[in-house]
Amino acid sequence: MPRLSGTPLGVNRERPIRDTFTVPPPLETTLPLLRTLGLTFRPPLATGPGRLALRSALALALLGPHLFACAPIVRPASFKGARGQVTDTSLLGPFDGQIVDQATGEPVQDAVVVGVWSYDRGDGFISPSGSETISVQTDEAGRYRIGRAPLRKRGSHLRLVSFRLVVYKRGYASYRSDALLAGGPRRDFTGRHNRIELDKWRERDSHADHLLFLAPPREVARVADWERRQANLDLYKTLGGGLEPEDHEGEGDPRGPDGPGTPEDLWLDASQLIYPEDVAMRTGYDGEFVVEDLGDFPRTDFYHGVLFRALDREEEHDFSYRVWHQPSGGLEPVIAIFRENLPVEVSPEVTDETWIYEEPGTEFRGVAFIDRASETGVLVSCGPAQCIDVDTAIILAKYIQGRLEQISTVPAGPAPEPAAAEPSATSGDASPAPSEPEPEPEPDSEPEPEPDSETPPEPDPDTEPQEPSP
Repeated sequence: MPRLSGTPLGVNRERPIRDTFTVPPPLETTLPLLRTLGLTFRPPLATGPGRLALRSALALALLGPHLFACAPIVRPASFKGARGQVTDTSLLGPFDGQIVDQATGEPVQDAVVVGVWSYDRGDGFISPSGSETISVQTDEAGRYRIGRAPLRKRGSHLRLVSFRLVVYKRGYASYRSDALLAGGPRRDFTGRHNRIELDKWRERDSHADHLLFLAPPREVARVADWERRQANLDLYKTLGGGLEPEDHEGEGDPRGPDGPGTPEDLWLDASQLIYPEDVAMRTGYDGEFVVEDLGDFPRTDFYHGVLFRALDREEEHDFSYRVWHQPSGGLEPVIAIFRENLPVEVSPEVTDETWIYEEPGTEFRGVAFIDRASETGVLVSCGPAQCIDVDTAIILAKYIQGRLEQISTVPAGPAPEPAAAEPSATSGDASPAPSEPEPEPEPDSEPEPEPDSETPPEPDPDTEPQEPSP
């Protein structure tokens, strides 16, 4: 065989190129022979360019209805393209902006931002045809970005009719791009470079009105689920339920006339540092938490431990954090606790003094840090089923560290009653029973006299009285 030079292996340019597709003989000449031999006819598979053409035809036949389905008609947007400049805009997007605190101008981090595209269909009779959503969170600068509409919905007579932006952050009144919480339509929303100023939540605000205004999409409803109970209480009070606040005039403030009172009258409150939905949002947890106080250390004016116990789940799903804020003995005893429970070298992950540890056997993740500026120490503990890796626990610790200004104090509650001690055979200081025991006679004391045997017994009421004998 002559060697092929200058050409790819297996290709002989001296031989004319022919189509490898072979046309089979007519069926009317082959079918009778096949039936005579008892064989079933199967069309031969095409090869080469013919096979490619056959595959393309099959693909178009299967995917054609989806590829060539009518894309929705897009209505004109009712909002501006950008603030302070002329920019084209569309309901399709994209959308971006920044969210800040209305009072301070500080960026609001980790706010939930959801874009909702709504559809309708029909010519004479127009009806809603569902919606599509995209959910994001704001970054450290409070910025968000939502891409173009997914356009997964297709079909004839389908129209994209509206877009609205929903922003939710616990501790703030929510935002909608199409309506105001006070009532009426919103006119200042822009698709690009939008600026959103969130108002702080006030005690007089109604959770019921807030949820009605919010009309939360699925992504927001999950993190706003805690408000439903508060909304029910608001409606109950509106209908005349509940008790009027008691009048304590003249009784004086139990914390003292000058304000906070002594440290013994106060407890540290670290419950505002992080909420269950904040944990679930970062770990992907889809269950519920029960918030409790940790009982390993007594709660004081400088210590508070909080447990997020996973409802109906194993302990591996729990999350907890302990906070020491301006302790009377300084931070050195707190650092000693960290070094004892997290036997690792210091690292600068959260602050310059951070301890990160993964407990052997249980795989619980622990992150502790000292914040010298606020004189605070924090120890975070996260189960392996809640935090799939140490990085997740670090993210939660950083979130807490960024909210240390939320630490406050509350009036001290009643001390927990000690559990009743069970009487023990080896213990001589068992607590007495609620009912007074009968006194036992002392060994040296004389026994009490027995009743006189000649004393007639009391008559039985069931027997008839007998006459005395003469």
